[in-house]
Amino acid sequence: MKKFYTTVACLLLSWWSAKAQTQTDSLPKVRKTTLDVVYGHYFQNGNNSAVTGGIGTEELMVYGANLTLKHTRSKSAFSLNAGTDLISSASTDKIDFVVSSASSHDFRAYFNGTAEVQIPKHNLTLYGGGGVSMESDYWAKIGKIGFAKESKSKLTAYSAQFQVSADDLRWGWWRDNNSNKKKLIYPSELRGPEWYDTYRRASYQLKLSLTQVLNQRNVIGIFPELAYQNGLLATPFHRVYFQDNTLRVENLPAERWKGLVAVRWNSFVGGSWVLKQTVDAYRDNWGIWGASLEQETSLKLKNDVVLLANARVYAQSPSRYFNSYQMHAPTEVFYTSDFDLSRFELYQVGTGIKWKPYRYWSKKFVFNFLIFRYNYMHRSNGLQAHILSFSAQMDYLHKRKKKLPTQ
Repeated sequence: MKKFYTTVACLLLSWWSAKAQTQTDSLPKVRKTTLDVVYGHYFQNGNNSAVTGGIGTEELMVYGANLTLKHTRSKSAFSLNAGTDLISSASTDKIDFVVSSASSHDFRAYFNGTAEVQIPKHNLTLYGGGGVSMESDYWAKIGKIGFAKESKSKLTAYSAQFQVSADDLRWGWWRDNNSNKKKLIYPSELRGPEWYDTYRRASYQLKLSLTQVLNQRNVIGIFPELAYQNGLLATPFHRVYFQDNTLRVENLPAERWKGLVAVRWNSFVGGSWVLKQTVDAYRDNWGIWGASLEQETSLKLKNDVVLLANARVYAQSPSRYFNSYQMHAPTEVFYTSDFDLSRFELYQVGTGIKWKPYRYWSKKFVFNFLIFRYNYMHRSNGLQAHILSFSAQMDYLHKRKKKLPTQ
């Protein structure tokens, strides 16, 4: 469960960071360097750990910082992003059934860069980049390319992005007590035989988007995604207990297809309210269907203060390979007790405040905004999570603008 919720926390931080960077998405005529700082704290608790076969504590804490430095010129931009997460997990501490073992604490670091160029004649932006990510039990190399284009009227925009990731899932990238020999790690009582003949995983993802301005107050968009994975898709240190009291390592198919389509509608109500609605549907070839409804609201209290609120409801069906503790039949070929693949409903609510003074600290430094957010998540199987986030953005202007940027 650790890696899944680490991913959730990082995705939330990345999403909030992306929201924060909306002001800098269009390349300005003036050269500038933008710094985005994001700090997040994620805490969860539950009682369905896959490490111990679908029972036991899921207590987990993740906290980390993310920095993005983006340099923009008239027709080009280059950005660097780096971050770290410190992870404390009572769940993965049970890999060895030893209290305070090395697996109870982990560290993740990641780094990536992106370059983009505008072709104004065609209202086109091209970009590409790559990066790396490392935790104790994996090493990932990531690359992406994409484009974004607007119509001549600026009312229609569409984009496409293709991303590929190559993962090495062996343990010991940060520390290993076996002379730095990298290997898959299994539950302590199941070590000896090799349960898998590969330690690699490849992921491919295609993201598309089409947005249309309907009028001065309404914008609608559709965002399809398609993903494919192959290789080792099971987690080597997840246990599965069977009806006959036998115990095995989790086993899942070596291929997985995922499809997602989201529809978003942004509505500007008066001069103070902005409403954002998102409906999406998910399907994969492991038997999971999912759907969610999300509402984001922002209310301008003053010219430089905005109150934020959001709510999300998600429901999914179980994978055909899932069953709970001691419910799998010994004759099954694929099996997991990971409740991320079970049937559940998820509810999330949050609030926050954004301060955006666009204030000059000096002739060249501009403070754009500061955001505080809090989210609470609850799943129908008892999992609960609290997420705190802080983000800030500032610009260094290589040539001072004649006027402050508008919203």
